[in-house]
Amino acid sequence: MNLQKLWVSAIAICLTCLSYGQAINSPYSNNGLGELQYQGLPHNVAMGEVGIAMPTAWHINLQNPALLTANTFSTFQVGITGDTRRYETDLTTDQSSGVSLRFLALSFPVVRNRWTAALALLPLSTVKYNTFSQDSIDDVTNGVTQFEGEGGLSQLVWANGFRIYKSLTVGVKASYVFGLIDRKYRALLNSDEFATNYAVSYLESTSYSDFNVSFGVSYRATIGERKYINLGGTYELSQALDGTQDQYLQRLALSGATLQSQTIAEEVPTEFSLPRAYGLGISYENLNSFKIGVDVVSQDWESVNEGRNDLRNTLKIAAGLEWIPDYQSVNSYFKRTTLRLGISSKQLPYLVNNTEINDFGINFGASFPVSGYSSMDTAFKFGLRGTTDNNLIREEYFQVVIGATINDRWFIKRRYD
Repeated sequence: MNLQKLWVSAIAICLTCLSYGQAINSPYSNNGLGELQYQGLPHNVAMGEVGIAMPTAWHINLQNPALLTANTFSTFQVGITGDTRRYETDLTTDQSSGVSLRFLALSFPVVRNRWTAALALLPLSTVKYNTFSQDSIDDVTNGVTQFEGEGGLSQLVWANGFRIYKSLTVGVKASYVFGLIDRKYRALLNSDEFATNYAVSYLESTSYSDFNVSFGVSYRATIGERKYINLGGTYELSQALDGTQDQYLQRLALSGATLQSQTIAEEVPTEFSLPRAYGLGISYENLNSFKIGVDVVSQDWESVNEGRNDLRNTLKIAAGLEWIPDYQSVNSYFKRTTLRLGISSKQLPYLVNNTEINDFGINFGASFPVSGYSSMDTAFKFGLRGTTDNNLIREEYFQVVIGATINDRWFIKRRYD
């Protein structure tokens, strides 16, 4: 497959996926800004979401901007994600699936080996859920309440990595965060005595638009021929995301059609605070052969959104490895394929029914060389989160990320004799 065909394939993937909605359907996205998304690309996902101290010349690192200096080529990456989930409660089970655009990213060296910049578009959070509860009112009638939400926040990222000494690099990442989250609460009385032919619905539509900034640092120590220890750190500033909220009261037919709508309030100022976050990473690297690393990320949720007792500080631990059997092999395509494996364990920030929600995942994937230094990338994750205790939901999920990576020297002026 030549580079032109790879370009066409990547663009086709992008245009196709723009027609899809949110891939992740989770009842736990009912909280806060929704399901907060991991910021790495397929090569990071396949290693258990490790990337703070994992430099690579062939893929873009958005997790630690200091590592962008490893990119000496101009690199373009595009990817989609698919998600299948099974839900379980004490009473029932259900399932869902979806596909959506995962990311668009471009990096290019501004000053070769000194300064590399990157642009990216990727999700910050996703909201998609549809749940029901049934309650008795005065022991006479049953009230059915439906909770429905959709939307999420995206971010346009501008990141830069700078080499300030031979083995020491720093980086900064600025993100413009924007998006719309709709939440609907629908109530219906379900009894012969109080039955109606309509339902009452309350709708909140919240639009966010603000900026966020994070920083990174990386140090690479040589311990042998083509062997290194990489250290990395990231720090994300706390940021109150400003937004506005519209509120509506609606009367709906049982079919779902709107019979009457009344505006309660428009453009009410609101905000949601993202906490400061700290990340540390360490990895061992045998250049173009083997890498293994560990990341630890902490978020200080209890210091923001004061007055809320449904948030907790979170910790995420991830470990992963990457192996190329023989990157110079001429006779074996498989030996030039990059194989990856990892695990992750993280705490969700939201307390639901006063219960902590945790997430555990096993990841794997590969990058398949296509043309020159370009590749097709895959990542897979088996995950488990939540519990059936306290009337909650246990989720089992399987995620797939498929991407295309194009490496070339686009912005270098060529000379001909």
